[in-house]
Amino acid sequence: MKKFTSVLLDLMAADASAVMLDADLSRSSGSGPVKDRWPDRFLNTGIAEQNTMGVAAGLALAGLRPLVHTFAAFATMRACEQVRTAIAYQKLNVTICASKAGLAAASSGPTHHALEDLAIMRSIPGMTVVAPSDFQELAYLLPDLVRHEGPVYLRVPPEDAPVLPSAGPSLGQADREEASAPVALVTTGILGERAHRTGELLESMGIATRVLHVPFVKPLDRRPILSRIARARLVVTIEEHSVIGGLGSAVAELIAEEGGPPLWRVGVDDVFCYASGTHNELISDFVLTPEELATRIRNRISTW
Repeated sequence: MKKFTSVLLDLMAADASAVMLDADLSRSSGSGPVKDRWPDRFLNTGIAEQNTMGVAAGLALAGLRPLVHTFAAFATMRACEQVRTAIAYQKLNVTICASKAGLAAASSGPTHHALEDLAIMRSIPGMTVVAPSDFQELAYLLPDLVRHEGPVYLRVPPEDAPVLPSAGPSLGQADREEASAPVALVTTGILGERAHRTGELLESMGIATRVLHVPFVKPLDRRPILSRIARARLVVTIEEHSVIGGLGSAVAELIAEEGGPPLWRVGVDDVFCYASGTHNELISDFVLTPEELATRIRNRISTW
């Protein structure tokens, strides 16, 4: 049984108002068992993502709590107008569960990559944007997200995303640890494990480092970020997203408003990723490995 299947079945059993819409991807997402158990609470809308969002809006207006699943590229680009106008404009309670975010559709090429999704969703008024590190965190957050008033965009992590040790943040909050260090690594989504490995490498080089996982890209939990970077010499954001418009931009906006140390945004540069390979290979090629990242951070620190 897929991990997302288990999460969905638990949620549907606990919340009678939840309904599931899948854009002909129930085999990929694992939502099929929802149809088997609650056929009147499941709808396969076919490969028609724009229509899917419109149907979800109608169900929300009827008082239900729709969860919509499709690939991130289609949810945020093909159906962007419907998400913005049919759902967000009316402040409807729709949770968009987007899989294959970032470079996860590794072998499908740039048409299926979603390196702009956080930027697009951040720009829509009233949209909550969430990128859990793993399925443990997703399962912890999803019941609150479905009950949240207003639209939610949720990156569904890959099945094999490594689990980070965390009790799970409250809605809208980052994983809190107040200590500061010369280097602050701020990350979101599934790169938390790589960020922790980077931190361990920096510590082995004698550079004290703190890692902050931020599942909520919008609204950004400002206090723990400001606390973590207060005495830092360098802040590094690490994300599986374009360096434009995602977590790095959100933290840059925060530093511009509140003040802070220099910021280095690590992600995919302003390019299409025309390579093919495994998910991890593409992340290493286009976002950097922990070893490369630690070396570059050490070199930056050493010049000051």
